[in-house]
Amino acid sequence: MFHRQGRILPRIATVMLTSTLVAGGSLLGAGAASAADGPGAGVSATLQEKMVSGQITIQGEGKVAGGLFTLKTADGELLQTYCIDFGHGVDTSAKVQYQEADWKSSSLGAKGKTDAAAKIRWILENSYPHVKDLGALAKTAGISGEFTEQDAAAGTQAAIWHFSDGKKATPDDPQGAALTAYLLSDKNKGIAAEPKPSLSLTPESVAGKSGGKLGPFTVNSSADEVKLSVTGGPATVAVVDKDGKPLASLKGPIAKDTQFFLDVPAGTADGSASVTAAVSTVVPSGRVFLSKGYTADKHSQTMILAGSEKVNVSDTAKAKWTQEKGPLLAATSKVDCVENGVEVTVTNTGDQPAAVTVQPGKALTVQPGKAEKITVPVAEDTAYDIKVTGPNGFAQQFQGVLDCKVAVPTPSASPSPATSGSATPSTGTTPSTGTSTGPAATTTGGGLAATGGSSATPVLAGVAGALVLAGGAAVFVLRRRGRHSGTAA
Repeated sequence: MFHRQGRILPRIATVMLTSTLVAGGSLLGAGAASAADGPGAGVSATLQEKMVSGQITIQGEGKVAGGLFTLKTADGELLQTYCIDFGHGVDTSAKVQYQEADWKSSSLGAKGKTDAAAKIRWILENSYPHVKDLGALAKTAGISGEFTEQDAAAGTQAAIWHFSDGKKATPDDPQGAALTAYLLSDKNKGIAAEPKPSLSLTPESVAGKSGGKLGPFTVNSSADEVKLSVTGGPATVAVVDKDGKPLASLKGPIAKDTQFFLDVPAGTADGSASVTAAVSTVVPSGRVFLSKGYTADKHSQTMILAGSEKVNVSDTAKAKWTQEKGPLLAATSKVDCVENGVEVTVTNTGDQPAAVTVQPGKALTVQPGKAEKITVPVAEDTAYDIKVTGPNGFAQQFQGVLDCKVAVPTPSASPSPATSGSATPSTGTTPSTGTSTGPAATTTGGGLAATGGSSATPVLAGVAGALVLAGGAAVFVLRRRGRHSGTAA
């Protein structure tokens, strides 16, 4: 389905929302607050209005339009995604930006979701669009009659919602329903392994003494080769492996948590440099995509990748060094949906112990050459403000909202079916402006929910407790304002 190759995508952030600030000696500094719960490094893309969808009946909740979303990178590469967050919506005309992330930063990383995540990945690997031949897919699934892209997309989405949100979802079209039944059958053995990221380079920043190796930097990638380069520092500063041998690239397959270092010769004046990793790769299906610019009141549904063109991705980290004595600190944070909190790591690459305070949390001492971790508990859907302080004016602040669990919309007293604007939902390439679709009708406020409707899908809006036909796509007002002001896939 995908053919063209792209150019370089800009780096957005660090993996798992890692944010780092170094301080110590001549590297003193205090950083602006950064979020630990936003998306990570890797591909970023913008939601498009084009969808491939069909009508789906949700038991006890009525009808919705569900199927494939399309995302586009800044350079035109296309990605296709399904929804894994039924209770939240997305406005398909709002050009929502998304960022690749790990399972651990989404509801798939929450406690008790291991089996569900594995089942979803099996669906993605064994259904449309990963299986492009609809005839072959129909034969495998035992489907008779005309089997369209819309049937395949709706059938796949309905099966995914079963595991991501616990919904009993059935496509209205019999061929789509047959596909859902197949994907939920005992043929689905699950694929437990989380797919590799397109590219991640962590931490975002390191600090150390000149006269040795700074790092390690850790790379994870699905690419066959990762090219490495250094900019902004003296020519004598170079990328090396653990044995000190120069590295220009890492050859694939890239092992999990592959490490490299930055060699800074003794006597090098205090300074800094940037290290860039670059790859060309197809993003593996099963990678999560989170909306960027997340806040408690404004965010969009979570999605999971179903198909990708080959894209070029780059990621950059920084290194600082000094010759001065004393503690040399770096702090990072990342959301941990397994532990329902934010994990903060403080590293001391200096030559003296550092007394560090993590608020809220505890005081700790970080010995030279060591790192200490602490997980700050955070309640679901609540804001956090974590401050890390230490010697020599070191200060770092992490702010955000914990968003790990899928929302469960409150069922309406008597679900109303959507009235179809056409016999069969179709691939919408240019839906009307403002079109959005959603999983649930409601009489209360909240964001518009989009689950994969198209320009041929009817529009319903919740107004003063009544549903009103508006045309264009199936539009539902969310039952409550939740993690995303859109719907999650």
